[in-house]
Amino acid sequence: MAQTYDDRKIVKAYRDLAREVVKREDLYRLMDQSALQEQTQHWLQKFQEREITERDRIYIFALVREAARRTVGLEAVMVQLIGAFVLGDGKIAEMKTGEGKTLVSLFVMYIEVLRGNKVHLVTANEYLAKRDREEIGRVLEYLGLSVGLNISGLEKEQKQAIYKADVIYGTAAEFGFDYLRDNMVRQSEDKVQTSLDFVLIDEADSILIDEARTPLLISDRKEEDLTLYGVADTLVRTMLTDDYEVEEKKRFVWLHDAGIEKAQRFWGIDSLYAEEHQPLHRITTLLLRAHFLMHKDKDYVVLDGEVLIIDPHTGRALPGRRFNDGLHQAIEAKEGVEVREESRTLATITIQNYFRMYKKLSGMTGTAKTEEEEFRHIYNMDVVVIPTHLRVNRVDNEDEVFYTREQKGEAIVYEVSWRYERGQPILIGTSSIKSNEWVSELLTKAGIPHQVLNAKNHEQEAEIIARAGKRGMVTLATNMAGRGTDIKLDKGVYTLGGLAVIGTERHESRRIDLQLMGRSGRRGDPGFSKFILSLDDELVDHFDNKRWESYVRRMKRKYNFDDKPVHSRKVHQLVIEAQKRLEGSNYDIRKDLLAYDEVIDIQRKKVYEERDRLLGIDKLGAFSERILREVAEDVFSEREPDLDAGYAKMGELLGGTKFPHSFDQVTLMSQEEAVEALIFWHRKQRTKFPTGTINQIEKEVYLNLLDQMWVMHLDQMVQLREGIHLRAYGQQDPLVMYQKEGAELFTNFQDRYHFYFAHALLELDPEGLVLG
Repeated sequence: MAQTYDDRKIVKAYRDLAREVVKREDLYRLMDQSALQEQTQHWLQKFQEREITERDRIYIFALVREAARRTVGLEAVMVQLIGAFVLGDGKIAEMKTGEGKTLVSLFVMYIEVLRGNKVHLVTANEYLAKRDREEIGRVLEYLGLSVGLNISGLEKEQKQAIYKADVIYGTAAEFGFDYLRDNMVRQSEDKVQTSLDFVLIDEADSILIDEARTPLLISDRKEEDLTLYGVADTLVRTMLTDDYEVEEKKRFVWLHDAGIEKAQRFWGIDSLYAEEHQPLHRITTLLLRAHFLMHKDKDYVVLDGEVLIIDPHTGRALPGRRFNDGLHQAIEAKEGVEVREESRTLATITIQNYFRMYKKLSGMTGTAKTEEEEFRHIYNMDVVVIPTHLRVNRVDNEDEVFYTREQKGEAIVYEVSWRYERGQPILIGTSSIKSNEWVSELLTKAGIPHQVLNAKNHEQEAEIIARAGKRGMVTLATNMAGRGTDIKLDKGVYTLGGLAVIGTERHESRRIDLQLMGRSGRRGDPGFSKFILSLDDELVDHFDNKRWESYVRRMKRKYNFDDKPVHSRKVHQLVIEAQKRLEGSNYDIRKDLLAYDEVIDIQRKKVYEERDRLLGIDKLGAFSERILREVAEDVFSEREPDLDAGYAKMGELLGGTKFPHSFDQVTLMSQEEAVEALIFWHRKQRTKFPTGTINQIEKEVYLNLLDQMWVMHLDQMVQLREGIHLRAYGQQDPLVMYQKEGAELFTNFQDRYHFYFAHALLELDPEGLVLG
């Protein structure tokens, strides 16, 4: 994306600061390492007492620049210093591929540590986290800071040691899972994560936007009859198009009356929507989604009898990740592989809500300006486009649009073959494994040797990318976002025009197209890019405008046998419009996900605060008594309006306990007398236990109940979410109803676990036995 007027003003101001940094390049040249480390300690002390000024930043950047020159042989150029100033102000720096974003990160991480912050550097995968920790981490260590690498599979003690470091590298998922796991511990000292001060996100658009579709989940096994998925699969295979309706954009599928009748006959029930038949309704809906919304080799791939999710933006398979709430099992039934046990959510958070907890957030990426509205709305971050160090010499040709897929295929083969014959390296981009394999077949038939990179062979990724810039190399790849490896050209290919990028379809987002194009023309290299499309492409197919559909049909009838590209401004406009609409639709899905998760986020924070408060209390007497009093007052006040219900609740609270007063005696007491009798007896019982023991018992009981019932509550919220969109047909706003009913469920959850805790307190047996 080009710079806006505002970007140019911001960059000009930062350029003046960057010039001041360069002017001071000799200032630290003669200092040895110990002198530089002393300077770090001096600043750490100094900035505890006052804020860092603009003048301070110039000197700090000059020192870091010198340390990088000595340690890794890299001297930051003007545009990298400008990018560092942008990051320091909590913005997103858009810097093209090959502009050295990794070095830029060094400056802002160092200065944030001087401010007294713990710094988390988030990368797209563990390979990049390890690589960057080794390279840039060396400079930070040279300056006297400690650097950690947060990877999966470590023991608690190892994690705690890592989080003591000043700067910690890791993935979004690992930091997020540490947060969730910390809120499941039974003792404060078992937590690993320290404060969430500052996070710098590499490939910010990929992590903050693309990964935001899938929440982070910690789960365990859920008891369920897995054979029902196979049975429901049989039902769904009999469905005709009149039995159901699919809303691709909103990712909904539902049954028409004919489909409902068919399902009820199949299951042998009167009503699919009756409460007792909810499991059958749920599994039927899951299989409908699996068949009509989830597409093989696009949303998932089947490898060695296992269904693996495909990351839609990097094209990688995601081993170990599963679609949640039964959808993965439904896909397994559809594909005829083993249906594995469904998981039950123990803890969950969206990427958006996790990162919004940091006090300060900034990010860098090659493509972000197209999504600036989303970054502002969700993360309160502006995007600044940083100019390239050297002029971009890539030639970007206009799209070629053909009438049919077959004509497009011929054009791709022609474009690749003549470039291949002269030895120019070529990168061909596709948006799915299916198209990847289709293009591969065309090239094979044409006798053009090529290497393939997709979710089925991503293990060889680094090796394949390393060869992609060699003379005569043809590389066919799914989405190139977040690969983290630059394609370096052989010297002999500069005169051939550099790397040629051929896009075989426009993606759902312009960012992904720009990422593909950005693989060519890095750091002043020559390059070429062109997209070859057809009116049969999935993107155009998504464009639900009747006028356009009619126009495209007429064009195809008229020119179907013409193998030349479409020369119509109208058609080119259609492709741009379709892409913009799909971007808007995907943004709406992410906004929707966030809006619904914000309901749970408020609840999650309350539950986690409650846990933290309890973990910090050593003496639970007053805490336990307060809850017992609240529950008792509530129970004993309910006798008046509804005598039977009130007595039932009293019986539930007192039943099986050691409370000395009989049920009949309690019914004759006033509310105040009954409550005080209960409190008096509880205090007396507590004194019969050793102090440390009773406090530990009560804490364990409370945490057990809170955690178990929170899991049940999350399950209820999932079920509420799944059915809430049907409210739209009753002229109700589904989100408003979800907020209202979710709040009622949460109040009920709080009441119930407090009630069961009060009951457990009355069950305590001083002879050494804890019942319940």
